[in-house]
Amino acid sequence: MRFGDAIALAGRSSGAPPAMQEVGPSALLDVPATVLAVLAFVLVVSFGGGVIYFAGGRIDAAVDASMDNPLISVVYGVIAYGLVVFLVGYAYSQLARLGVAANTFATLTLLVFGVLILSLSAFGFVVVGAWLTSVVGGRNPWVGLVAVGGLCALAWLVLPTVLAAVVWVAVAGVGVGGPTRRWIHADETEPVLG
Repeated sequence: MRFGDAIALAGRSSGAPPAMQEVGPSALLDVPATVLAVLAFVLVVSFGGGVIYFAGGRIDAAVDASMDNPLISVVYGVIAYGLVVFLVGYAYSQLARLGVAANTFATLTLLVFGVLILSLSAFGFVVVGAWLTSVVGGRNPWVGLVAVGGLCALAWLVLPTVLAAVVWVAVAGVGVGGPTRRWIHADETEPVLG
């Protein structure tokens, strides 16, 4: 029995909502690598395009924040992912106590979680892409986004699924980590009014 099958079996026996029973960790492992690569590229470029459209003015500051110390940025990027997981999990647990319809609620929670993770990842990819284009001359977030999207698709194509997911989070974490670090430590840098 594979690990994902054991989790899915545990979900069925624990009374989890049917929508959550059908989606388990093994579902991602069973998708062909070519499909994952195409899906990764389309998602990175589409969500990244939305990020460039809505947060275009913040990209330069995010590039500077993230590239001050890329290794620390990865750590703070993982913290940002952890915050999203915590917030969605907490909201799910609180709303489940209210007795919201299980199937609809589980599907809606999974959809919100996916959109938040993809948006966070897309912001990170845009920042890393903008940095890459500035290294070769000129900062162009669109060209960088397509380049990073292609690299992510290549990772999903050639690496095992779990390792490709780790690369996805690490690359996006570099881009998200700098702004997250500045947000977490914002109170420390503000001058004391006296």
